[in-house]
Amino acid sequence: MHILVCVKQVPDSTVRVKVAPDGKAIATDGITWAISAYDEYAVELALEYKDAEPATVVTAVSLGPARSRDALRQALAMGCDEAALVTGDGTESLGGLAIARGLAKVIAERKPDLIVCGKQASDDDAGLVGPALAEALGVPFIPMVTSIAKGDGAGVRVTKEVDGGHEVWRTDGPAVLSVHKSAKEPRYPSLPAIMKAKKKVIAETALSSVVDDAARAVPRAQIVSLEPPPARGGGKILKGDDAKALAQDLAKLLRDEAKVLS
Repeated sequence: MHILVCVKQVPDSTVRVKVAPDGKAIATDGITWAISAYDEYAVELALEYKDAEPATVVTAVSLGPARSRDALRQALAMGCDEAALVTGDGTESLGGLAIARGLAKVIAERKPDLIVCGKQASDDDAGLVGPALAEALGVPFIPMVTSIAKGDGAGVRVTKEVDGGHEVWRTDGPAVLSVHKSAKEPRYPSLPAIMKAKKKVIAETALSSVVDDAARAVPRAQIVSLEPPPARGGGKILKGDDAKALAQDLAKLLRDEAKVLS
């Protein structure tokens, strides 16, 4: 079994980002980068399958700027066997559809048995690459996946989350899975694994060889402006022994000041 995991490098969720002077992007100075949260769960699911089936090969692939090598090395340190990067000028200006088409060309050459990605990136929350990738590859798409396991014969048993519970699906051939969450939190790389990952070769493909001018010209959503959320105001503490009076005071605050009651 060969599982290919698509990962994206995004600002670390613990870092407080600032809006850049142009008002249309974030300031990247001093930013710490990491694998997108749902992509980390995708890596974890692939590695859990590898734990149960040691003959499995897990490859991490990313399309992004040169700094995305760090995300791939993180995936290697977690336990992935191989990594590949598609990079070049203009990667950060591509829309999800162009990214999916570029990844599809790289993935088609590697012929994996299963393609796994996070359900959405934690920077834009678009959730477009997974289904667009399945369309570009011409394979089935299964969203909201929470676990994968070896099925009967050569098939793979896939558990996906639905309203009120879970469904169990089976795929006998290549498919794209978008991961919602796994039963386990993504594993932390050990220090020896981090050191080994630094020595592994990451195969690189030029962006221009997989994304042509036509793909770059595909319409995409444009960011008009970014602004930080409004500063939070100070809190208020209501004191007293009369529960009814406290409830009335709270209702008054919510109606007259917070404007959440009419």
